[in-house]
Amino acid sequence: MGDRHLSLETMARWLTGRLEHDEVLREVVPHHLQQCPGCREVYAELQKLKEEVGHWDEEVVLLESREAPELAVRLEGTPDGGDRDDQLEGDDTLHTWGLCQLLLQRSLAAVRQDPGAAFELADNAVRLTAHLGPAYDPQWVIGLRARALAVRGNARRVLAELRGADADFRKARACLSRSAMEGSRIEAEILDLESSLRRDQRRFEEALQKADRALDLYRENRDDHGVGKVFLQKAKILEESNDLAGAVELLRRPFDWIDPEREPQLHASARYNLLCGLIHSGRHPEANELLGEVRELFRGTAQPLDRVRLRWAEGNIAWGLDRPAEAEAAFREVHRQFLDLKMDLNAALVALDLAVLLSEQGRTQELKALALDLLAVFEPREIHRESTAVLILFQRACEEERLTAELARQFALLLRKERG
Repeated sequence: MGDRHLSLETMARWLTGRLEHDEVLREVVPHHLQQCPGCREVYAELQKLKEEVGHWDEEVVLLESREAPELAVRLEGTPDGGDRDDQLEGDDTLHTWGLCQLLLQRSLAAVRQDPGAAFELADNAVRLTAHLGPAYDPQWVIGLRARALAVRGNARRVLAELRGADADFRKARACLSRSAMEGSRIEAEILDLESSLRRDQRRFEEALQKADRALDLYRENRDDHGVGKVFLQKAKILEESNDLAGAVELLRRPFDWIDPEREPQLHASARYNLLCGLIHSGRHPEANELLGEVRELFRGTAQPLDRVRLRWAEGNIAWGLDRPAEAEAAFREVHRQFLDLKMDLNAALVALDLAVLLSEQGRTQELKALALDLLAVFEPREIHRESTAVLILFQRACEEERLTAELARQFALLLRKERG
């Protein structure tokens, strides 16, 4: 309607309550928003809430977005196990769309810092979707369940439970196919997360295909943040498939779709990924030049787990610049932190870096002790049989004093492959 005023007839029908609902939306509301900056701000805030909650009804969005944090606190206060299961099933006040979405947002935010907590949050959301009643469109509920399963699968991926993650994504795709969400941001997000899983499984061609499909959908839905995430994802896939030059080239491009002021965390991730690409390419002087910038960016945006990974990068840079004492201190620190977080395979990969460093210095007794300690940590934990076999081979190589940098790289590659 632009800036045209209401006609006398429209004004009269509106004031007497005889204007139909769709006419109000079509004629009165656009005019009012055009004329009133304050109402435009309120409208924009409501649209943002709709996007965050993922619901089409403005009243539901407003009510449930306000109630969800309190409901989440109540749920968190319930002990794990049977009591929480009973509450999730029996407490009707928890069965809200807004609470499910809040749990999923928190899971995605926590996954890099505390993947175990991220899994619990997503698992609760998955279970809650089974109890959303007739107040919600069943097609949308199925779409929400698809998203919840994908977010739970993503947490399992970070925990290196790749088989369980695969099962969650199969269920997510099945739900998506029965919902009205195909072609939406939800499908783009699921594809984006699944691309990360395929990357960790070393199924790089599939990972790139899913990333490209997600990129198309994010563009169709005008989601610049999503576009930026997928480009970082593609660079990571190239890096892990040993196309290091391609990854660095992609990450060096100006990211016009990432505004450092609006998306500081995404911008920091882009620069960190470039740092890792340079390290893995053996371009340690260039990586060292970038390190200060990444440290500064991480001061304002990084989660604790991001800082652990940055410390690992610092160790690799120090090693590449022939500062072994500094590298060893970083590797030992990161190894301990990954074990504390129960991120066992990451701990094993850091241990391989440390092992090569010890081997190069002829510190065979320390090397043997490291291998035995690593096996002792992994023995009581549930890791894949193939990964255990790789670690046993590593231990034997250390014991027989035949570990080389190339052999350690082969062990690292085997560990990454066996995670899938």
